[in-house]
Amino acid sequence: MRNIFTFFLILFSLFSSAQMDTEHWFAPMFSNYKSAANYQAVYLSTSETTPFPVKIYSGNNLLGTVSLSKGAPQIFEIPRQYIITEDVSEVSTIQQKGLHLVGDKKYFATLRFSVHNHAEIVTSKGKAALGQEFFIGMPRLNATVSSNYTANILAVENGTTVTLSGYLSGLIFTNDSTISSTKTVTLNSGESYIFDVDEGTNEALDGLIGAKITADKPISVSNGSFSGRMAETGVDIFMDQSVPVEKTGKEFIIMGGNGNFPKSEIESTLIIATKDNTDVYLNNETTKYANIPKAGGYIFIPSDKYQDLDGANNIYALYVKSTDNVYVYGILAGSRDQEMPSGGMNLIPALSCFLPSKIDELSEVNRLPLTYTGPQSSVRSEEYHNVKLNILAQKGASVNVNGSTSGLLGPFKVDGSADWEVFTLSGASGNQTIETTDDKAITAGIAGGSGPAGFGGYFAGFSSIPSISKIGDCARGQMLEVDDFYNEYKWEYSTDQINWTILPDTGYQINPGKNFGYYRVTVTKLSCLPAQTTKNFKYLKCPTYSNSEFTAGACNTITIEPIFTKNPTWKADPTKTAIIMKPSSGKAYVGADGKIYFEAENTTDEQVKFTYYLEQQGTEFPEYEEITVTVNIFQIKPKNTEITECIDYSGKGYFNLKKSFEPANVNSNYTGFEYYTDAAFSPQSRIPDSEISNYYSAPGKTVYVKISDIYSCDNRLNPGKIQLKTYELPQVKSIDVKGETSAIIEIEKGRKLYSIAVKKGKHTQNDLPPDFAYQQFNTDRANIEINGGRGFYTVFIKSADNCLPVISYFTVIAVNNVLTPNGDGYNDSVEVPELHNKINPVFQIYDRYGKKVFEGNTLNNFTWTGKSGGYNLPTGTYWYYMTWQDYDGAENDSLQGWILLKNY
Repeated sequence: MRNIFTFFLILFSLFSSAQMDTEHWFAPMFSNYKSAANYQAVYLSTSETTPFPVKIYSGNNLLGTVSLSKGAPQIFEIPRQYIITEDVSEVSTIQQKGLHLVGDKKYFATLRFSVHNHAEIVTSKGKAALGQEFFIGMPRLNATVSSNYTANILAVENGTTVTLSGYLSGLIFTNDSTISSTKTVTLNSGESYIFDVDEGTNEALDGLIGAKITADKPISVSNGSFSGRMAETGVDIFMDQSVPVEKTGKEFIIMGGNGNFPKSEIESTLIIATKDNTDVYLNNETTKYANIPKAGGYIFIPSDKYQDLDGANNIYALYVKSTDNVYVYGILAGSRDQEMPSGGMNLIPALSCFLPSKIDELSEVNRLPLTYTGPQSSVRSEEYHNVKLNILAQKGASVNVNGSTSGLLGPFKVDGSADWEVFTLSGASGNQTIETTDDKAITAGIAGGSGPAGFGGYFAGFSSIPSISKIGDCARGQMLEVDDFYNEYKWEYSTDQINWTILPDTGYQINPGKNFGYYRVTVTKLSCLPAQTTKNFKYLKCPTYSNSEFTAGACNTITIEPIFTKNPTWKADPTKTAIIMKPSSGKAYVGADGKIYFEAENTTDEQVKFTYYLEQQGTEFPEYEEITVTVNIFQIKPKNTEITECIDYSGKGYFNLKKSFEPANVNSNYTGFEYYTDAAFSPQSRIPDSEISNYYSAPGKTVYVKISDIYSCDNRLNPGKIQLKTYELPQVKSIDVKGETSAIIEIEKGRKLYSIAVKKGKHTQNDLPPDFAYQQFNTDRANIEINGGRGFYTVFIKSADNCLPVISYFTVIAVNNVLTPNGDGYNDSVEVPELHNKINPVFQIYDRYGKKVFEGNTLNNFTWTGKSGGYNLPTGTYWYYMTWQDYDGAENDSLQGWILLKNY
């Protein structure tokens, strides 16, 4: 929440009323504010001295387990994808996001999260947050393209139908352009759904305030804005967990935040009616402030209606009383200097003497890691912040914080309330325990603004209305319970809600066993008479658990009739049939015909499991069944092969594809093999069956094999492969000719033994020597004999693979000693054309006085005709000198001698 035109950032985030419980839920949220600096974690604390485990789930995924006890609170960081999404495609669609925390004993849970410049805290109300009817609350925003409203749903039971209604006509939802008066979705346990309205598609952003959410089974709801804008600058996060209508009330005290009272621009109170024709009264006024004519209607009360309790310490409060239950949200500022861009929101609990007398213990009340932009655009990090603790207590209560009254201001009287007073403690930090020593009721919250961040909100309060909740599950055993701070408990049981039987249990918790029916309990708190009786709680049967197993191919679809295992004559309610555990791969769903379908979708898994849920139709206490289906999926798993063959001089060879691949891929479920030159198995690339045993191809290619199975599937997504290879041929590294009688051949690559044959003259692949002409060498340096004297030679080299030989050439140099250039065709010239095949050749002729008379080169073809400079030389003896290299880097070879020239 940053004012982009200033360097000073103030951020305000809210604790809503936290509630100790054994289970907590957090619905996922959609953020349309992009940030690279993100933090999200659950903060857990308890009053229990004996350590116990708390498991953190998202859908069916166990994210982790922590051990919790008093004095040892825990922080568990949540991977962002489980609780916050920025993906529009995940809005208005069923997802498995959100958190479910399960512990053996009661504990507090808060979700604290931040993005760059902004932060928020959502506190769980435990099972008190679960319900079937809600009205949505959020501030009225200054409309910009970055503003949004959001209502987030998390289901806790299978087959839960959720309906959103009562929003502004024509409202367009993110990722759902269908305009309708209601939105309905059916969720299973652990599934979530986000309703989002973005200013980019709506002109009336407040059209979602007061909208109604109903469900046929309990759900958890959070609402607010992840990027709400109330000022011309700055974007804030306003988010809180809601409670069902029955957990709201008629009497409230709202403590001000850190705004500029008495006329703060942002500080206000939102009131939403749950019944038609609801009157609202403020402070000690006898005239009603407003009438809200319709359920879902709302009003905002400005800051100038707040009472000045201690202006010097910025302590202001508002007293609200209504004729019917209402939702009350406090819109607060985190800073007096930057109040507009530092907004936050929290749901206010109703006052009740049934509130607890001790809040034990709140963890790390001033901690929330945050990255923000400070002065001169510097990027800063802050983890701990300054806060003040606000306490609401019954009149005359003896209040202490962590066993002390030091620094505690108050009590302050709030006009309009004869029964409640206010205390404040500045500089609260770390773990906090607030209590009264005289059994009077309290609730507490924090408010602050320490520069970069602020916090505010209440702890405890929403369980003040007695209600029964179920803990445990069918596997571990189930208990029914209410809060444990009452003095007396009277439990009753009924099968028809008419005739009631008093049960012998007198504690806050009972074990109903298999006695399915209706339960209620009357609780007595001696300091809060008269006694109260809870609403009737419907305790249902546990489901039957069964299993079934199928075998299919990777391309198949399985159809399952939804029949009860225990009694096939029972009829399943098709509207309740649901997939409650999705397969790890493939797709399981309930078809329009009510049947269960599983599509393998060419999964590579060999086994997948999913669970579907059946609920009996037409009975008050239906039977339930959860059937876990195991699908064994036959996978075609080709064993790839390779073929190595010799190739001919055209670079191709013959490959037996069938012999290479099929013996390596024997399986009784395989029905056929087809061979292709491309992995897509295009028809034109299929190799004819007549060629698969003698396939003519260049090496370095891949042949792809399609395998069919008895399930009419194939492996087109994982084709078999045959790599076509050839043997590594030997290479002649060098040939070093030693005079006229031998040569040393250096060979590399290929495999020993090497076979070498030499033929005089220039030969080709069409004139290969017979096998007996080859000599074998078990070395890469072969010394071969030369028997033909001067001339051109062809050498043939094979490796041990006995493929066609590699052909190379060398020359043997010699000089004729007689030169008679008379044109008779005999000895008319001295020719050494073999020097063309040598490196750095030199051919020179000298007379008997040492004068060079001829220089051979490529232009004269290394040929001397007895002339020098175009003139005939006289008869006599001349001397020749030659030098060359047989290969690059070789030692120089040289040859010298005399030539008798006879010129006529």
